[in-house]
Amino acid sequence: MIQEKIVQGDLLYHAFHGLCRVDEITSPSQSDRKILSYSLVPKVANKMKVRFIIASTDMKASGFHMLIPLKEANGILEYLEAGDITAIVSENQAWDLAKVILSFSRENSEVKDQRKRQMLERSAKGLIRELAFVFGISLKETAARVRKSLGGEPKINPSVLVALVRASED
Repeated sequence: MIQEKIVQGDLLYHAFHGLCRVDEITSPSQSDRKILSYSLVPKVANKMKVRFIIASTDMKASGFHMLIPLKEANGILEYLEAGDITAIVSENQAWDLAKVILSFSRENSEVKDQRKRQMLERSAKGLIRELAFVFGISLKETAARVRKSLGGEPKINPSVLVALVRASED
């Protein structure tokens, strides 16, 4: 499980909050048992001095995960190109974001439902940011790679193209 691998100083990623560093690991007692808790601080500091404290049992539900390795990042681009579900090599959240983007890209009509559009934009933003960090390239270059993997513009749903452009502008 993920909590066994995490040590102080590790970097974890969240699709909305971005890159965070494990600042502290504590084990407070809760009803006669000790549960590890991780104190996470955003890598990019802001005025609010945000800190997330997450119990190890809630780590998966929280959305924080270890960064995907380079090989897996390339696998995501291959998956977006081929659309082959057997290419999925892990249950990492980055793959879930890629699935959302691929499913929306193959729809014929534009996404008009606000919740679906929000889900698409958050998925694009989360995936683009994580891949950009893993590849060590800019957001625009990463969005271009994702767009290329999805195929030519006539094949891609216009809502997905808009979401990719917005994700590359941050």
